Amino acid sequence: MEHRRHAPDCNPPLDGLDYACSRPFSKWKSGHLDTLIGGWLQLQPPCLELATLALEELTIRREDLQARMKFANADLEPIAWLADARHSVRDVLLPDIQETAPKSSARGKVYVILRGGYTETNLWYGAYVGSTMRPIAKRFAEHRAGGPRSARGLPTHGIEPLYSLFAPLNPVASSRGKLREWETRLHECLAPIVPKVTGDVAF
Repeated sequence: MEHRRHAPDCNPPLDGLDYACSRPFSKWKSGHLDTLIGGWLQLQPPCLELATLALEELTIRREDLQARMKFANADLEPIAWLADARHSVRDVLLPDIQETAPKSSARGKVYVILRGGYTETNLWYGAYVGSTMRPIAKRFAEHRAGGPRSARGLPTHGIEPLYSLFAPLNPVASSRGKLREWETRLHECLAPIVPKVTGDVAF
């Protein structure tokens, strides 16, 4: 796979998709998923998360050959660790955050950004974990724009937010301490699974 710098636009979450579900595309027809994968991979930036989730569903059905050819034709790789990372977030973090659900006024958010630029040995992609009080799209734009509010590597290698790894957790409490706590917990939850995880952690 040849690395490239993608457009700095922020892919929005897919309306109506349950990102917390173990198989979010289980009720979708295989032919429809196959067509959508081709479209998602042609976008700039590509919707690698949605394409990977759809590929996972087709793989379960043993109907994934055409979808894998679409990835190859686009010279892109699916996110190999996404399924395991999603399982870890659902099993480790989601029960805790549901037990300590913040007040309705909470505006804190944790987020994960897919980062490219890595080698095949590291499965091509990594993840950046952060927290913010701002809309995710605006925070993503800051990372891609560069400057003092951008994390190292994201202006060039940032691809898209990985909603399935953080949307079910938000919102979190707005205090600075709680934001940092959940950012750290999300980071540590992903670190054993994702070959490269970056971002601040509090010890």
